[in-house]
Amino acid sequence: MEKENVTIRKPAFAGSFYPSTKKAIIAFIDRLEKTLALKEGDFDRKSISKVSGLIVPHAGWIFSGKTALAAYCLLKTIAPQKIALLGPSHRSLIHSVYSDNHDFWETPLGRTPVIHDLHFQSSGQEHATEHSLEVQLPFIQYFSPDSKILPLVAGQISEVQAREFAGVLDGYFLIISTDLSHYHPLETARRIDMQSIKNIEERKEKDVDACGINPLRIAFASMHKRALTPHLIDYSTSADAFGDASAVVGYASFWF
Repeated sequence: MEKENVTIRKPAFAGSFYPSTKKAIIAFIDRLEKTLALKEGDFDRKSISKVSGLIVPHAGWIFSGKTALAAYCLLKTIAPQKIALLGPSHRSLIHSVYSDNHDFWETPLGRTPVIHDLHFQSSGQEHATEHSLEVQLPFIQYFSPDSKILPLVAGQISEVQAREFAGVLDGYFLIISTDLSHYHPLETARRIDMQSIKNIEERKEKDVDACGINPLRIAFASMHKRALTPHLIDYSTSADAFGDASAVVGYASFWF
């Protein structure tokens, strides 16, 4: 029986960053899966026996959806019970990590229970207009419908804070939301992104050009603690989707 006065974060970006109806979301994902199946030889998902987290992009699905879905397909067999979903704060200048105070997050696919972890300050305001986490939820709901989420938006944090936050996330499956370089000519973007990808795989924040660098710092601290290494799944740019090579955004997905 659902308790009284349940609070629900309603979708703020359905219809802009991703489709606005259940039917359209499922059709979009089905289409991406079919495209991915044609490239199955590029990445052998069956060879992966243990996955503790993902790094995925957060642009509009028409731009970065293919690269994100290439990682989310791994959730089919993992189905984690508790997911810590970390993304950067694009619209608020904050110096900590904030969880959300709602009971559920909602998308056109339904409602997902929110975990309330007292290790984090709680603020619905910091999440209300942030897209980096919401755009991930329909993928989670589709591939792992029974998961609960701990949404965390991260601002500027110190190395000490990153280690402290990583320490309290033991027991969570981590999903890190970040894009790579922004608005460079295509060849420049690729060069910058290749360096960022190399350093992410080596768990080094130096020379990582990514808007989600603070969530990544928490992920790196967690990986160091658990002796995990990120592995690239897919890389793309906005030019792949629309052909404009003058000012592109880079996207990459990893498992660890």
